[in-house]
Amino acid sequence: MKKRNKTKFFKAILPIIATSIIPISVILASCENKKIPDSQLKMSVTQHSFKNYNPEYTINDNNLSVYRIKNQEEMAFVDLDEFLKALDGFIDPTKFISRVDYEKHQKIYEVKDEDGQVTAQMVIDWEKNTILVNGTAFFWSILKPQELTDGNQFLKLDYEAKYENENGITFDLSKYDMDIIYKDNKILIPFLIFNTLFMSQNYNNIYFNGDTFTNVFGGIDSYSSATFPPEARQRIKNQATVAKKPQTIKDRVVNFNHLLFAMDYFYGLKDYKKITSFKDYIGNEDKKKILSTNPEEFHEGYINVFHKKLNELHTRLDSFSYYDLPSEESLRESKLKKDPKKYYGEYYNRFFDTKDMLEKNFHKKYPKDIRNYTLDDHIKFIDNDQTAILRTFGFFDGTKEQNQKNDAWKYDTYYLMYEFMKKVKEKETVKNILVDLSMNGGGSVYAMIRALGFMTNKQILNREYNELNKIASITKANVDTQKSDEFKPHDYDQKYKWNILVSLNTFSAANQGTSIVKEMGIAKIIGQKTGGGMSAVFPITFNDGTTLTMSSPNNAVQGEDNKEIESGIDPDYQLDYKDFYDDNAIKKAIAAVNKQ
Repeated sequence: MKKRNKTKFFKAILPIIATSIIPISVILASCENKKIPDSQLKMSVTQHSFKNYNPEYTINDNNLSVYRIKNQEEMAFVDLDEFLKALDGFIDPTKFISRVDYEKHQKIYEVKDEDGQVTAQMVIDWEKNTILVNGTAFFWSILKPQELTDGNQFLKLDYEAKYENENGITFDLSKYDMDIIYKDNKILIPFLIFNTLFMSQNYNNIYFNGDTFTNVFGGIDSYSSATFPPEARQRIKNQATVAKKPQTIKDRVVNFNHLLFAMDYFYGLKDYKKITSFKDYIGNEDKKKILSTNPEEFHEGYINVFHKKLNELHTRLDSFSYYDLPSEESLRESKLKKDPKKYYGEYYNRFFDTKDMLEKNFHKKYPKDIRNYTLDDHIKFIDNDQTAILRTFGFFDGTKEQNQKNDAWKYDTYYLMYEFMKKVKEKETVKNILVDLSMNGGGSVYAMIRALGFMTNKQILNREYNELNKIASITKANVDTQKSDEFKPHDYDQKYKWNILVSLNTFSAANQGTSIVKEMGIAKIIGQKTGGGMSAVFPITFNDGTTLTMSSPNNAVQGEDNKEIESGIDPDYQLDYKDFYDDNAIKKAIAAVNKQ
């Protein structure tokens, strides 16, 4: 899994939205023009309690309004400004200003720099039913920083970007039969659109189950069922009043249109998979299933589309809808895991068959439970102490509190690398270093960059391409490997020959790290082709409560021509899987690859 830290330094001011709106190719038939003026709409208003369960942000409990049009109650609208104000603690209201242009039927929100220049902008047009931004950076530029985790620790970043689209992004709600309402001096937008744009993109999701609003990090079981707050799960699932009455066809249409909106705009592998329209891609058979009011049938439709058709690991169902029976077990670890051939596509099954094989081979030689590893269990010296091996199983960011502990290496990969190098330096015989990424499924991109900083004194070159914004970017990172905040050079790249061990299970941020190693030439790559996963993840909730993690528009790429790395990275030296944890085979592989 790859989660992208959104805090970045911009060298240039983002291009401001042009006054004209660029049309987007029609995906769905546009809805009819409004027959009733917004001011004359009859709407009901209900109050619902809000509670936050993301510990990275302090957000007060509150009561929030839900607006529904008479005889069209299937769509829940929210007051945009009320929500932005209520989410103070996550949203920073001091970072933007707003104004209304009545002649153009628009409300404009702007972020300005210290010189008063507009750097990010959002235009809500209630006449055209569009939301126009000069870039999705608007949605994270209005956030407060995380309170528990500092993703930028030990990094000095230089960011450059090439903008291929200076006309901004138009989210056209009419194409998905959705409306923007301006009534009583309030901008009312569909709740599901607010959640997708302001929350999901920033790795949060608010669940509205008909009774309460509940904000969580990611989504239900998006990252780990063990760390998901049980009280949040109970509040979301057990108190879901929507599940106490049968769904209507109108409910399912709203849900389906939101699915299309999310996937058309935000699915990051559309070009890679040659998808032009998700409505066409889904097909009539699965569309019929997803539109069904029978939960068993529309859950099957989700599985067919997201697991079998898309057939990639970053897009996966984390939890079924409100209409599924509440369970303390995660969906992936219970029902779906029992019959993966039934519920997943070919790539998932090949990936996890390989993972099972590697784990079996690894535990034959190293039977200790990884969860109980000491620092010394991660480290091994072979070939008369000429080669040091570090086992890694992910790239992790510790919290500020965890990183103050003596065993910070348990929580943060930077500290694992730091402690590893201390032990390596104690042995003067070491000439070669092998970082084992064979069972590293990814994690934090910045944690990965910090780890690579121990291999070289060069700036780490992290290239990304955002498919939605059409921005090609490169982040050049200096890493402080000595915890001094002085960024002094080390001699590790001169003193040791670096190697990494990779497999199909070297995935996501680990795949991205392998790509960086390949481009920069800072280590030799041993093993088998990596598993891909070039997109950052994007957790989202549909209107029926289904939680999906999907490949986002932000893709890691390689080289100045932005080459895709979803297909994986080839090794410099191939090693059979059966030899991955054989010391003699590793010794021979390192000797051979260093002669290349």
